[in-house]
Amino acid sequence: MENITKSPTIWNKVYTCAFIANFLLALSLFMVNPLVANYAKLLGADEVLIGILSGLYYGVAFAARPFSGPAIALFNKKHIMLFAYILGVLVNVGYAVSSDVPVFMAARILHGIEFAFVGSLTMTLASESLPAGKMGSGLGLFGVSGATANSIAPSIGLALRSWGEQTFGSLQIGYTVVYIVAAACMFIAIIPCVMMPYVKPSRAAISRLGAWYKNIFAKESLLPTTVITFMSISIISYTIYMERFAEARGIGNIGLFFTVYAVALLASRPICGRLLDKYGAAKIFIPGAIMIIMSFVIIGFGDSLTMVLIGAAVAAIGFGASQPTVQTMCLLSVKPIRYGVASNTVYFGIDFGFFLGPVIAGIIINRYGLLNSFGLSGGNAITFSPLFIAMIAPMIFALIFFMSGLGAYKRNYMKAREAQTNGEKVE
Repeated sequence: MENITKSPTIWNKVYTCAFIANFLLALSLFMVNPLVANYAKLLGADEVLIGILSGLYYGVAFAARPFSGPAIALFNKKHIMLFAYILGVLVNVGYAVSSDVPVFMAARILHGIEFAFVGSLTMTLASESLPAGKMGSGLGLFGVSGATANSIAPSIGLALRSWGEQTFGSLQIGYTVVYIVAAACMFIAIIPCVMMPYVKPSRAAISRLGAWYKNIFAKESLLPTTVITFMSISIISYTIYMERFAEARGIGNIGLFFTVYAVALLASRPICGRLLDKYGAAKIFIPGAIMIIMSFVIIGFGDSLTMVLIGAAVAAIGFGASQPTVQTMCLLSVKPIRYGVASNTVYFGIDFGFFLGPVIAGIIINRYGLLNSFGLSGGNAITFSPLFIAMIAPMIFALIFFMSGLGAYKRNYMKAREAQTNGEKVE
């Protein structure tokens, strides 16, 4: 039997527990990550080091995936999930007690190790409980958990930081308050992890997965993963640099950017997931990618909160269409028994893109001569507006790789479905 019994409906108990745990994970993450750049600056980091610290979380996760991927595929997923969420509690406590760059860097490294396990694991558990015909809808809805958290978490983080600073008279303590609340979210998330039903795969099922090194990466998912890597390089710039962009432009209430972005993402993901199941990958991904490109133009040249919020909505709808499409392509390129390997492969791309994006951005921001070539002015804003315009380039590469990989995806999809029809499942 399969390790998780598939339900004809999306909202089975496994999926629901994974959804709630992922929401709390995202709530914790999105409270912390938008503040990383400014906190690193407070600790005395320069622009390049700020970029490295911002992306280090994802870089470490990428480096740890050769170990986390086989572990998720071969060992008890519920035990691994509990370990990852407990580590998440400890990591955020580590942020809270950090008062210099080395300690903060150590916490970022541990956070990356945690994400190497928990990110792909929640998606694996959710996808294993879904029928193949509802994979797009299910993953689209699953993204709602992250989108809902994203709609409120950045504003909560900013409000908590402000409250802590005003109450205790210290900006440092303001950040500490944010990290303690993030740790509490991870602690509460342990509850659905414990409640999640799970049947450990049989030895015969595990033996079919082969040696551990065969469960690091799914070569069938290589092209979709390349696409999501370029997407991640672009989209992470909003999370890391939006607050500082707003400060440079003199735009207030920038927390609304994250709210509008996430509400639009929340609304678009379920719809786009259903459209994906109905119309296929190309008809959903291409318009979505074009909308992301449009958002960089709108925000890059925007000089008001209204323009920024319009760009946020456009970016969210585009991302809500394109990201679940690529994730679904990665999963449906393999047999159900290898969903965990495919999930790990997806996160290889996400981690690498999220690591590389801030590093590239930090280098660009440090090179004022390059930025001046855009001919923009406006004081400090010159270090951020051209950055968003430059992030159009990775999205163009994402479109190119998507189009070039469609044929291979269709062949892998048919091969995986044929194997499933012939009974090549976990027993």
